[in-house]
Amino acid sequence: MSEQGRHEALTRTVTEKLRNDRTVTIRPMDSGDLELEREFITNLSAESRHFRFLGGVGKPSQQMLEALTDIDHEQREAFIAIAEDDSKEKEVGVSRYALDPDGQSAECAVVVADDWQKAGLGTLLLNRLVESARARGIPLLYSIDSAENHKLQEVARNMGWQCKVDPDDHTQVIYTMRL
Repeated sequence: MSEQGRHEALTRTVTEKLRNDRTVTIRPMDSGDLELEREFITNLSAESRHFRFLGGVGKPSQQMLEALTDIDHEQREAFIAIAEDDSKEKEVGVSRYALDPDGQSAECAVVVADDWQKAGLGTLLLNRLVESARARGIPLLYSIDSAENHKLQEVARNMGWQCKVDPDDHTQVIYTMRL
C-alpha cells in the first residue's frame, strides 16, 4: 500500500448508509469525543455493557473515559460512528484496538448502541479496524468475548474470524483474524 493510501486508510472520515436506511459518519476517535463516549456507554443496556466490558460497568468513571478517548493512533486506534439526533451529534458505535507489547497482535472490541444493532454497523466498524491494522502491518487481531454474545458470534463467523473457547475461562471465547 502506498504511503498516501496507508494514511487515508487510517485517517479518513466516511459516511455510510446502513441496511435500515439510517446514515452514520465513521471517523477516527479523539480526546474531544469524551462526552460523546460518556453518554454512549451510559445509555447502553446492561447486557451490551456486560458484553463490551465483560463485567459490571455502570456509569463510566472520568479516568475510564479519558483512557478510552486518549488515542495515539499508533499503539491504540479507535473509530467512532456518529449520527445526527435532533441536529446534535450522537455516538452510536465504536471500534478499537490496542497493540500488544510484541507488536504482532492487537486486542480489539466493537460495541453498537442497542437501537442501532442488526443494521450492519458492527460489520462496518470491524472492517475499518481490519483496514487500519493491515495498513499498519499488524498481523493478527483478536477479541475476548462472552460466549453468550450470539450477535457477535454471527458477525464474526460471517467475516471469517476463527473462534475457540478461552482455555482460562469457559464462559468466554477468543476470536482471531490473521491479516
